[in-house]
Amino acid sequence: MTDVAVEYAAEAHTSARTQQRPPRECRHSRKFKLFAASGERLPHRHPSVDMSPMHGWQNNTPKQLRALEADPEMAKYEDPKYRHDLLDRWDEECLRHMRPGEPAGALEAMGAVVFFLVLFVTTILSIILLVAFKGLPPKDELITLGLTYGFMYAVPLGMWGGGALLRKLDPNFAARVRPCFSWELNRRTGEVIVYTESRETRLAPQVRYRLPFHEFDCYLQSTPSPQGSPQYYLSLVHYAEEAHVSLAGMFGSTTSHVEQRAAWDMLQRYMDISQPLPDIPGFESDRPRDPTTREHDERTGRDPRFWHDMDDETYATYVSAHQDKLNAFYRR
Repeated sequence: MTDVAVEYAAEAHTSARTQQRPPRECRHSRKFKLFAASGERLPHRHPSVDMSPMHGWQNNTPKQLRALEADPEMAKYEDPKYRHDLLDRWDEECLRHMRPGEPAGALEAMGAVVFFLVLFVTTILSIILLVAFKGLPPKDELITLGLTYGFMYAVPLGMWGGGALLRKLDPNFAARVRPCFSWELNRRTGEVIVYTESRETRLAPQVRYRLPFHEFDCYLQSTPSPQGSPQYYLSLVHYAEEAHVSLAGMFGSTTSHVEQRAAWDMLQRYMDISQPLPDIPGFESDRPRDPTTREHDERTGRDPRFWHDMDDETYATYVSAHQDKLNAFYRR
């Protein structure tokens, strides 16, 4: 593996910057406050703390890390040029989340599936009728059957043909329904980047906001589940502009507020270049490429394969200890 270290920008984030916000008029509308900036505002840590949600531990076990390492397809992810335009990123340079797209040609695909399903059904039905009537049905029955068949075929053919016509009239249709960039937290520059909702993937991603991370607050929001219990999720909101990032897409919504608080602290540690990357399995292969983290690991003698080479039983003890650590820290 070739380790190409990132270089921090002069404006890269440190936890001390949270004390240096310039005074600005808040432009939040009442609707925006209700939608994005309601709930409990979580604290900014100075210094940042090495906490992380359990989700990252459960989905990046040592066994999974070794399986990815052995996959030849994963070698391309070591190339910074390849990772640059990935819709989803989770590495030493940035955390990027994509906005899901709709399947291109969904109308055509659905029409084709329904058409062949109707073809199968009508073929079986025709065979049954031929056997039952020992030949063709009476004229009246035949007319009724023809009208029924015509309607059954008209719907899928209309969907199939309509989708094809839409593509012909609007060649950009397929491009607009593909996934696209949604937002990015960039450790190298210290910025939060929010992209427009345009799905024109043939064009360069359009940036709507590019603002310093230290100017954002994080809100712990909740909504009732169908069973009535609260579901917690995070919202990242600029303190003056109506710039907003929903973190539910990356960290989900959970019944435990502890999980969400840990996610916010992990983001603060991730963005803080005065501290190493969070020491969790998912970041282990990225540690040599981050200057602060590499220096920390060399100074402390950290095993570069600490998580990768760990056996399942030992890892289970670390997972349990981390859960206890979260409970003690956030419920004190």
